[in-house]
Amino acid sequence: MFSLLGKLNALAILIILSILIIFFMALFGSIVIRKKYIAMGNDVSNTGNRARGVFEHNIFNAIIEDYNTAMHGSFRDINTQAIIERNFNSEFKQLNLGERFIKNAVSLMIILGLLGTFYGLTLSIGKLVELLSSSGSSEVLGSMDTIVAGLIDSVKGMSVAFITSLFGIACSVLLTILNILFNVEEAREAVMVQIEEYLDNNVAFVLTKKEKEQDYERQKNVWKDSFESIGSTLEKNLQYVAETMGNQFVAAAHSMTTTSNQLSKSIEQFDQSVQKFNENTRDFSEFNHHLRTNIDRMNVGFADLTESLNHHKASIREINERIDALTFSRKKE
Repeated sequence: MFSLLGKLNALAILIILSILIIFFMALFGSIVIRKKYIAMGNDVSNTGNRARGVFEHNIFNAIIEDYNTAMHGSFRDINTQAIIERNFNSEFKQLNLGERFIKNAVSLMIILGLLGTFYGLTLSIGKLVELLSSSGSSEVLGSMDTIVAGLIDSVKGMSVAFITSLFGIACSVLLTILNILFNVEEAREAVMVQIEEYLDNNVAFVLTKKEKEQDYERQKNVWKDSFESIGSTLEKNLQYVAETMGNQFVAAAHSMTTTSNQLSKSIEQFDQSVQKFNENTRDFSEFNHHLRTNIDRMNVGFADLTESLNHHKASIREINERIDALTFSRKKE
């Protein structure tokens, strides 16, 4: 392998070195970034930090602050993942660049290997074309060593092609395996899931509790103000009603006093009237008694008068008979 590398030209060696540099840079970046995310994950999972709500990494404190602001602004519609991703993208620009480099390093090494392949094939074809173009010369045909040397030069170009491709594919395969075993994206997603879980289960619970307490206090103050307003209004109304009814009661009492006095006078007058009526009734009883006596006397008088009239009637009849007889005798004469 090393003897073949010594026979490569400068461009092929440069391509191989570039592939190796990309490989080691991706490997080193993967280790550093993964270590960074592991430290962040330990910070998030620390019980003391979760209880205090303060973390060593400032990005978590910024996320919590943004989350608190969003909670106070819109309690129901909060995109926690968007808050986390925005802070990660703004804070870890270099880490994001490193992740993109690691993710694209495999393709980049394969592309460089293919570049070396095409470069080697180009050299090989160029040597073959040069050999074939000079095959018409009698000197070349007469010298077998020249033909062999031309074929060897063309094969060197083929070696450049396959060695660069071999390095590119081998490094890409190795880096792919390392990415599968130690994936940086999984480490970052694990940290984001941990902080999201902390926000939804701890911060949201505390803020919801505080929000409910604040709502309770606000409602309590509202109810208190409402009851105080109602009490004040009711007190004023009761005072007005009491004053109005008091005046009305005073007027009614005065009117009742006047009416009572008038009623007392009326009762006195009624008593006097009853007393007079009793006196009149007693006089009327005496008059009735006297009247009955007088009527009895009149009945007796009328009876005596009737008897007298009957007696005088016989006398008158007797007188009338004498007058008739006298009248009759005078007529005869």
